[in-house]
Amino acid sequence: MRDKDGIIFDPIAPRAGERLVATCTLVGLTPNDKRHVEWSLERFNDGKNFTLAVDTDVLQFNQPVPRLQAIHGRLTDTNLRDVYLTRFLNVISEPVVLESSTKDIEVNDGDSVTLICNAQGYPTPNIEWQKADAQPLGSGHIRQVGSQLHLYHVTSRDSGIYKCLGLFIKPSNLVGFGSEWTLKLSVRFRPYIYCQREVGQATDFQVDVYMECYVYGYPPPKISWRKERSAGLPNMKYDKDIWNSQKYLIEATIPEMSICTDCILSRLTIINVEQADLGNYYINATSPGFLSEYGRINLYQTSDCQQFITHRNNKGFVLFQ
Repeated sequence: MRDKDGIIFDPIAPRAGERLVATCTLVGLTPNDKRHVEWSLERFNDGKNFTLAVDTDVLQFNQPVPRLQAIHGRLTDTNLRDVYLTRFLNVISEPVVLESSTKDIEVNDGDSVTLICNAQGYPTPNIEWQKADAQPLGSGHIRQVGSQLHLYHVTSRDSGIYKCLGLFIKPSNLVGFGSEWTLKLSVRFRPYIYCQREVGQATDFQVDVYMECYVYGYPPPKISWRKERSAGLPNMKYDKDIWNSQKYLIEATIPEMSICTDCILSRLTIINVEQADLGNYYINATSPGFLSEYGRINLYQTSDCQQFITHRNNKGFVLFQ
């Protein structure tokens, strides 16, 4: 008893979910031979063996999955001699990025971190890293191939969304469009502030004035404004907290990523600018675990209006309360 063609697959290399027929052909059997056919499956990933069918020459899979790695045909003749036929089966499947890949992560400024992307599929997928904003990676390249992405001595510039792509290397073997995994890398860093140095405005014209600062930091810092005031004695001054009121309006917006990342645009509007409003204004940014950061803007008087804005709360001079 011998095998003629062994085990034949149709199609030879099925795709995941495609119908598969496996046929076993033997020659040399006599009419007196008794045959016992047994089909089994051995998985490469864990070595486990499963019986699929018995006493049939044809085995059908309606939806083969990537775990079907090797199929065995076991046949027994009248002398109880076993013949084992083995045919390896590789099911073509599109890449899938596994949940064991790195998820959203936070690190400190100056740390080093390794991002890991695990993918499976057949043929073995190619793994590619890139940033969602198309900015260069730590290596200086837009794209980098490999299951691990090493980032050394990270700074706030390394923050952002990273994409891991699982793709087939050869286009002729491509199944689908591959798999994508995204994660957010956040780098904690001390707040810092960029402000206008000074702003001019005419007083007593029932016009407003605004001043702006870009506040950087992660986690997002807490922002407050203060006005420098005189204590009534020479060279003695103090700061007074500013809140939203009939006199002041504090606003915060998140600029587009093309302007800055991990930053807040803070604007202070002074309504109905008067002589007493001139002077220094301070912005304070605080974030847990870091020292506070300060910025200063000087409001000075001009003869002509510099900003022609009037807030809805600007009701002009109020003589009686």
